[in-house]
Formats: sequence, structure tokens, C-alpha cells
Amino acid sequence: MEMYIWNTVIVLSKIVFYVGFVCIAGYTFFKQVFEQSESHNNLAIANLKWIRGSIVIALLANGLWFFASTGAMAEEGIQGAFDPDILAIMWDSSIGDGTLLRTIGLMIAILALISPFKLKSVVLNNYLKQGILVSSLFLLAYTFTLIGHVSELGGGEKVLLMLHVLVMAWWFGALFPLKEACHESDYGQLYSLMDKFGRQASIAVSLLLIAGLWLAFQLVGNVEELFSSSYGQTLLLKLVIVTSILGIAAKHKLKLVPQLKNNDGREALSKSISIEMVVAFAILSVTAGLTSVVGPAN
Repeated sequence: MEMYIWNTVIVLSKIVFYVGFVCIAGYTFFKQVFEQSESHNNLAIANLKWIRGSIVIALLANGLWFFASTGAMAEEGIQGAFDPDILAIMWDSSIGDGTLLRTIGLMIAILALISPFKLKSVVLNNYLKQGILVSSLFLLAYTFTLIGHVSELGGGEKVLLMLHVLVMAWWFGALFPLKEACHESDYGQLYSLMDKFGRQASIAVSLLLIAGLWLAFQLVGNVEELFSSSYGQTLLLKLVIVTSILGIAAKHKLKLVPQLKNNDGREALSKSISIEMVVAFAILSVTAGLTSVVGPAN
């Protein structure tokens, strides 16, 4: 029972961290898009408020994840999460390294968004802010290679994992701004935005799938494990959900976005993106369980 509680806290805190990571990526990409037009200023402000809140909550969840991991290791109730000896052991492990680097990465993103420091040149100031946010994303993506099952694999697989999580964050992080654009932009602006996103996604999602499938093959090892082990079955569940979100993305590209050229389909696109956001959240939730509760046989 105690381990069940700790595992639940670990999975939930991971989900919250993932959401914060995704929001940073979405803001980093769409800040530039929205600021190209004065009419998008309201969207940029709304996204800034959302991203600030999500990062602060992700920062708290990161700390909670560390103490929950300590409590799960100690298996001595709530007091075990604060045992000085166990805390010291965990802090010297990859869990401690991941916690520290994630804290630094999230703090960097927060400072980039709230810092009053500004250069005289608006262009240079935007490049500086964008560079800091991208640095934060790469540091946070690196922490995925320290924790979980991929930490046991080689350098090539770790690079693929970083690529995988960065593209995932870019895709999922774009959904909220795209949904807002359905309500705030005119048909011409919305079509241009969605068409550009669709062309970029065609390449990025291909890389995401290739990297994800190769990592899954390296971790599972064979088809039998995919069906017989808890890890394989959970991975299959994730693949089913990923297939469904790819279907939604294909519907956008082939049906709903072309309708925008005829000044039609704005509401349908908004509703479909809402469904896509729910599916994306389901993928993040399954991933949190996959990297916390179950593990590959080898």
C-alpha cells in the first residue's frame, strides 16, 4: 500500500513536470509567431501568464518527485522521505543529479520570462531571451537521459531520446497557442499559421516516431516481451494513443486546415485541437507511468 502511494505521487509529479516542459517549448516557438502581428499581442500575453504559472508548479513538482523517490526507497512511511541518510544517498545518485539540473533548467526559464533586464535593441533582446529559453529546453531534455531506463543505454540512444522529447514538447506545446489562434485570428492568419505548423510537423513528427520506435526496440528487445511483460503492454498502450493523435493531426492537415481557405471550419478545428490536447495529456500520463512504475525485463 505504501509503495502504491509513493508511486502515485511520483507519477503525478512527473506529469506536472512534463506539462511545464511542454509549455516552455510551446512558448519558445510561438512567441515569435505571435509577435509578427500586432493583433496577436493578446495571445502572447495570455501565453506568458500560462507559461509562468506552469513553470512554477513544475518546479514544485520536481522537488516533490525527489522526496517521493526518497520515501519510496526508504519504505519507512512519510518520515522516510526526510531521512537524512537516505536523502544524502539519493542526492548523490542520478535522481539527485536530475533533480538539480531540472531545478536549474526551470529557474533559467523563469528568469528569462520575468527578468526586467532589457537590451536597447529589441531584436537583440528577443534573440537573447529566445536563446536562454532554448538553453533551458536543452538542459531539461538532457535530464531525461539521466533518469529511467534509457540511462542504461549508449550515447547514441541518449541523443535520440533528447531529440524525441524536444520534438514532443514542441508539438504538444503548440496545441494551446493554436487553439487560442482559432478564436483570435482571422481566417487568413489562421490558415497561414496552421499551414506553416503542418509543414514543420511533417518533418518533426517523422523524426519523433523514428527515434521513439528505435528506443522502444532497444528497451524491449523482442516482440514476445512486447506482449508478455507489463512494460511491453504499457508501451503498446502508448503506441495506440500515439496512433490516435497522429490520426487527429492527419485530419487537421488533410481536411480542417484546407477548409480555412474557404472561411469555414474554425470551430471544428478548435474542437479537434481540444481533443488533441486531451490525447497529448494521456500520452504524457502513460509515459510518466512507463518510466516510473514498470520497467523492461532486461
